[in-house]
Amino acid sequence: MTWNWDVARDFLPELLDGLLITLQATALGSVLAFALGLVWALALRSPTRFVRWPVGVFVEFIRNTPLLVQLFFFYWVLPSWDIKFSALTTGVIALGLHYSTYVAEVYRAGIDGVPVGQWEAATALNTARGRTW
Repeated sequence: MTWNWDVARDFLPELLDGLLITLQATALGSVLAFALGLVWALALRSPTRFVRWPVGVFVEFIRNTPLLVQLFFFYWVLPSWDIKFSALTTGVIALGLHYSTYVAEVYRAGIDGVPVGQWEAATALNTARGRTW
């Protein structure tokens, strides 16, 4: 059997459509992951354990569940509960939610990497909490 370029040329438009959808899902999922990751990171640093504990359990559950299982859940289980999205929206939500938990850990590490003296200096200068962050 030999390689047939005519067959490959016939499939090229479908492959390019798939590439475009993949790039869209990646870009939109990344934006969602960056935004949600910041929310999770700040919630995990909350002084209230009633916020910190449920968010911590949720983040660890999502991180310990395979992405493929989450994609199947969003695509097949949610519609049975009358929560329906398009295939692209489902993929973006699943990718964004899954990777937001990893991004939260990156944000947490960055926040924890700030020396204590920097936080104390901001307090000593009477800098507003929002400006300190």
